[in-house]
Amino acid sequence: MVGAAAMAAAVVAGCSSDPGAGSGTGPGAVPDKPSATSGGAGSPGAAPTSTPTLQASGAPAFGSPSSTPTGPPIPTGAALRELLPTAATLPAGWRIEGNGSENDSGTYVLEEPAKPVLPQEPCTQMRLAGSVLSLDYRASGATNEVYDGENRVEVYLGAYHAGDAAKLLGEIRAYADRCKSFTGKGIDGKAIPLTVTLQPVPGLGDEAVDVRKVPQGPYHSEEIVVTRLGDRLLFLSGDNILGRLPNLMQLAMPLSKTAR
Repeated sequence: MVGAAAMAAAVVAGCSSDPGAGSGTGPGAVPDKPSATSGGAGSPGAAPTSTPTLQASGAPAFGSPSSTPTGPPIPTGAALRELLPTAATLPAGWRIEGNGSENDSGTYVLEEPAKPVLPQEPCTQMRLAGSVLSLDYRASGATNEVYDGENRVEVYLGAYHAGDAAKLLGEIRAYADRCKSFTGKGIDGKAIPLTVTLQPVPGLGDEAVDVRKVPQGPYHSEEIVVTRLGDRLLFLSGDNILGRLPNLMQLAMPLSKTAR
């Protein structure tokens, strides 16, 4: 069952059987030239066309470090890292391997984050992962990965300047609406119809959405739950390459209370 799913997923450009596809040094990647594109054209979970890397120290991956911050203090990536789930805080049935491939943006907070690219991003490049969708406006971030049984889940916590988290969530809504039905292409050139749905999640954080990308045929689906916590966004994402989607809401509820 698992082998068949993985082989089917590999048929589509972007149906990568590697759950970490799209990250350079960990699931929380930031490209040297920011782009929401982390997948190959035309598929669910595409292989990366660029190799993003999230720097844990040194100069920020993009933008410029803040020297004269205004408004409420924005936490650094190193500070956000302390809010990621651990073995002690995970729900029953969940686990973490080692340090969960932790990664963060270091001690910098970007005063002028990169110009947003999601409004122009092609539907065929859509990948539902926090390391990708968090990029626009992001000032700092941290990430790790955990498991719901055998199902890998990427956790990404991003911090933004005042109003930018709500702005990015609006971008994500618009992207899902614009791409609610489109046709991707497999590596063999075969057309793959895909459907994208977005549902609000009442009672989670200040506002939250659940987005799913479902291909027609024997290819894996993707899901992401995005929760706004003031000027932070919590992204939880996974796929059903092992036969089922992870129970993202089981982790989103407790984590949304501790990640503010």
